[in-house]
Amino acid sequence: MLLKRFFLSCIFLTVLSTFCLAQGEKTADVLTYEQVNDDPYALNKLFIHIQPVYGELFATNVNIGFGLQVDYQVAKGLGLQANWRHPYARQTDFTREIAYKNQDNLDNSKAFNYVEFGGTIHLNDRVEQGKSKIILYSKRYKGNKWANKTAEKLVIPSQVRKILGFRWGGMIFNSTTDVIKAAEQQGITLVDQENNPVNDYKLYGNVDSKGIYAGLSLHVIKNVAIKPHRDFGVLVNDLHFNAFVDIIYAPSINLDDIILDGTVISGDQLSTQELGFRAGVTGKFNKRTGFSYGAEFGHRPSLKERGFYTMFKLGFPVFGIPPKDQTQTYRN
Repeated sequence: MLLKRFFLSCIFLTVLSTFCLAQGEKTADVLTYEQVNDDPYALNKLFIHIQPVYGELFATNVNIGFGLQVDYQVAKGLGLQANWRHPYARQTDFTREIAYKNQDNLDNSKAFNYVEFGGTIHLNDRVEQGKSKIILYSKRYKGNKWANKTAEKLVIPSQVRKILGFRWGGMIFNSTTDVIKAAEQQGITLVDQENNPVNDYKLYGNVDSKGIYAGLSLHVIKNVAIKPHRDFGVLVNDLHFNAFVDIIYAPSINLDDIILDGTVISGDQLSTQELGFRAGVTGKFNKRTGFSYGAEFGHRPSLKERGFYTMFKLGFPVFGIPPKDQTQTYRN
């Protein structure tokens, strides 16, 4: 209950802060500027994301932790990506922590671990003439002790690069899960090797899933910089925004046999769901050092009735590394 309230509070604060920022933005007065850069192909080739926090509301196992992500543009039309996530400690690997404290079998509590590797092939890569919003911060009430910075909005014409991509890859996760709850959701009475029912016990088991995914993505890139003729330094809008949807198939989902007082409870009694899906968004910036974000939801292949999840992650710092040849771009 406390965890549910925590996540609802986070969602409320995010929505509230977005609303307040939107209310605080004003359209800037007429401002002349010089365009320094407008090239959505002049991008860093490698991004390394240090992710100090992620959170998963996963029916198999709720967990909070840290991760690492790497994006690498191999060549024109092909990018690779790798992800790894792991809880901070047993206490933030919540089902494992509950199992450690309460289960009747102490040998079945595996730490959550998630690994993913994949790539994106560009099906269509085009540039359109569009607009970029640049936020200015100007001081109001000069000379007053209540002076503050007010956000203003400057909308300028710029190039917008849009990439329709085909996504593919593989993923692996392993985790502790509540076996009795899974059995109840599936309407199954678990029995041990001597055919004695065991649903009255507190039982947890180790589940691992190995799968592949394929889907589509839309990657929107802006890389524009301007130099206003007064008051401000160089201002940029260099956002990479990516929306995606995937179908997931896991031919290998395994629940380890559970040991209870020397007897074996077969994990094969529980059904698995091999087919899943996900949809999400990610964002990062074309900087030497910046930050990134991501969120997704879907149904991850796992035990049947235990696959729904929603996840968010933040990356900071994100190290952007340009090609050796600074002039190298990936143009059509």
